[in-house]
Parts: sequence; structure tokens; C-alpha cells
Amino acid sequence: MLKTKRKIIEGPIFIQLLLFSLPIMLTGLLQVAYNMADNIIVGQFSGDPNALAAITSTSSLTTLAVNFLMGLATGSGVVVAQAFGADEKQKVSRTVHTAITFAIIIGAAFGALAFGLARVALEAMGTKRVLIDGAVLYFRIIAIGIPATTIYNFGAAILRSIGNSKLPLYILGGSGLLNVALNLFFVIVCGMSVDGVAIATVISQYASAVTVILILVKNKNNAWGLDIKRLGINKALLLRIVRYGAPAGLQSSLFSITNVIITSAANQLPKVALDAKAIAFNIDGMVYTAMDSYLHSSMTFVGQNYGAKKYDRIIKSTIYSVIQVAFIGFLLGQILIFFSEPIIGLYLGAATEQRELVVSLAQGLMRFILSIYFLCGIMHTISGALRGLGNSIAPMLISIIGTVVVRVVWVVFFYPMEQFHTITGLYYCYPITWISSIIALVITFVISARRAKKRINEAVEEQRVAAALAAQ
Repeated sequence: MLKTKRKIIEGPIFIQLLLFSLPIMLTGLLQVAYNMADNIIVGQFSGDPNALAAITSTSSLTTLAVNFLMGLATGSGVVVAQAFGADEKQKVSRTVHTAITFAIIIGAAFGALAFGLARVALEAMGTKRVLIDGAVLYFRIIAIGIPATTIYNFGAAILRSIGNSKLPLYILGGSGLLNVALNLFFVIVCGMSVDGVAIATVISQYASAVTVILILVKNKNNAWGLDIKRLGINKALLLRIVRYGAPAGLQSSLFSITNVIITSAANQLPKVALDAKAIAFNIDGMVYTAMDSYLHSSMTFVGQNYGAKKYDRIIKSTIYSVIQVAFIGFLLGQILIFFSEPIIGLYLGAATEQRELVVSLAQGLMRFILSIYFLCGIMHTISGALRGLGNSIAPMLISIIGTVVVRVVWVVFFYPMEQFHTITGLYYCYPITWISSIIALVITFVISARRAKKRINEAVEEQRVAAALAAQ
């Protein structure tokens, strides 16, 4: 445990940050790769021409629920990271037990809600009639896995907050391979369609949840370990988790809500455009996920160093995170643009209707988004740094103004115009929101960092005075 701690609050930051981020990045990329495998398998082997579109039509709703719960999980990560950096072992332990108990309760509640509202929500989004039955079936099965996903995300947040980003990678690697194997079995061997893919996903989600719990239980003698007998809610710590996590979850959900609005607008377009969007965004998810790793990295590094009262390392961690995420986002984007045609072809059978048009539309959308996607990474990274300082309200408010308002205005007033009424024109609002949000976040971070420096200096002075009095 002490070795993990030194890696974050001592030594060279740039390389440590990169080494910490890579396992998180690989974890996310594996998850995207497995999701891509789901779509490729169902598109190529199910024999159902509507299967792929039915699955992707639920993605905004699934993301809406999961992102809010992941935001709550980051709240537990912030509390653990700050306590771990300050070497407050009892507080770490109480937070872990509170977080896992809360994950079990909130995950079950969200799963039941998603299952019950599946058809109503999908119909409200304007899901095409030919897709609705498959989409409802898929979403309801996926809802059964929401409790498992919640438990895994809370467990992974705890592991990352103490500086261990490798174990979540190993867990997801194993459960992902299980997911792909079950996909092939249910779709090819059993002849299933969207239901087979959904069942495979749920089984793998519960496998990852059980694994992360077993790891925490195995280490119950450590401060960050889990003793099943001690599961319960500490009200004060739960309030801190919710105070940090709820704004982060709401912020993530606001992105998802705008994506639901955008998906509803896209549903007005021809099916060939919907297929192109589904493929392009499934591929673009690789870059998004790689960059999103720096939200967790900057939050952990800033959180632990804030707990350890090391202001200079807070600033350096944030700057290095921004530099690394921008480089990685731009590089990955250009690679995917270069290989876009063969990658898109993996999703489409040789007999796909209007295949060349689907490929062309998907390529155009990828070129537009991926050329500037690094801006999204910078935005999320600065948000992570603010959360590490314990400031989750400001990123949420900035998201409401810079993301939700701008995108809704674009969809309502600009997208209906003839020059913008295309699949690419729908997404012109993205760079506008990213740039405006980055400017606001940078200003907010500077103000929050100055306040943090004042609090750190006051705490250090109090410790110095107390030590001097004790020495007399």
C-alpha cells in the first residue's frame, strides 16, 4: 500500500501519470473493442437486418443510466483518494464499506427503473417501428445487468483511487473475453439475435462485479479492503460521496441527455444515415474511451496530492494530464481516420443494402469528429482535476450551460435549416460546446487551485505550530 502511495505523491509526475493512465486506457479500449465485437457479430451473423440498428438505438438510454452511476462512483474515488493521500486509514475503510453498500442499493434501483420504463422511453425517443420490439427486448435484458455494472464501477473507482489501475484492466479483460465467447455461442450456435448479445453482456457484467468484490474481500486486512460483515452506510461519508459524485453523475447524464435529444433528431433521417452514425460512433468510442482515462487519472493524482498537501504536484499533474490527453486523442483520431474504410467494412456484410453509401457517410462523420475530438479529452481532464480538488458543482454547471443549452439550441434552431440538415451537420454543435466549456473550466480551475493553495498553506502552518508547541 505504501509503495502505491509513493508513486502518486512522490517522484517524477509525467511518466508516473502515463504509466497510471495506460491501464485505465487499455481497460476502456478493451470495453469498446468488446462492444464493437457485439455489434460486428450481430451484424454479420444474426441474419437480422435490423439487429444492429435496434441495439444502437438504445445506446443513449443505456449510457444515460450507466454514466450517472459511474459519476457517483467517482465520488467515492475522490473521498478515498483524499483520505488515502492523507494516510487516514480508518476513513478509507469506512468509505469503502459505505460505497459498496450504496452501490448495491442504487444499482438495483436503477436496474428496476430501466426495465420498467424501457418501452415508454424508447417510443418517446422516436425509435422506428421496425426496430422498437428488438430495442425494448435488448434494453430490458441489459437493465438486469445495471446492478452488476454499478458494483464493478464503484469497486474499480476504489482500486484506482489508491493508485492501482491494473486490476480493473485484468478484471475487464477476463470478463470481456467471456462476453465475446458467449456472443459467438448465443448468436452463431444458438441462432439468437439482440437477445443473445444482451444475455452475453449481462453474464460478463456479473462476472466482473463478483471478481472485484472478491479482490476487495481478499484484501480486507488493508484499509481499502472489504469485510462483508462490516457492510453498511456511514451517513457523513455517504453525504460526501454524493456531494462529489452526484454532480459528476448529473454532468455525465447531461451529456447523455443531449445525446438522447440528438439521437431523437437523427431518427428522422433515413435508415442508411442511422447505420452510418451507429458505426462511426461505435468506432469513435475508442478515442473517447482512451481520452476519458485521463479524467480518472487527473482526479486520482490531484486528489491524493491534495490530501498530501502538495500544491505544486497538483498543478503539474493537471498540466501534464492535459498535454498527454491532447496528444493521445489527436494521434488515435488520425489513425482511425486513415484506416476508416476497412474498419467500417467489418460492420457490414457484402450484401448490405446501399453499402457504399453507408461507408461514405460513416467516413465523413468520422473525419469531422475525430479531427477535433482531443478537445473533448481536454474538457474531461480538467473536470477530473476539479473533482480531485473536491469541486464537482462547477463542472456540472458548466456542462449545463456549455453543453446542454448549446446542443439543444443547435438541434432546435440550426439543425432544421437545409444547409445543416445532414448527419454531419447535426454534430456541428460538438466543437462549439467543447471549446466554450474548456475556457470556462480553465478559469474555474485557476480559481479553485488558488483556494486550495490557501487551505494547504493554512493546514501546513497549523501543523508547524502544533509541532513547535509539542516540542516545548
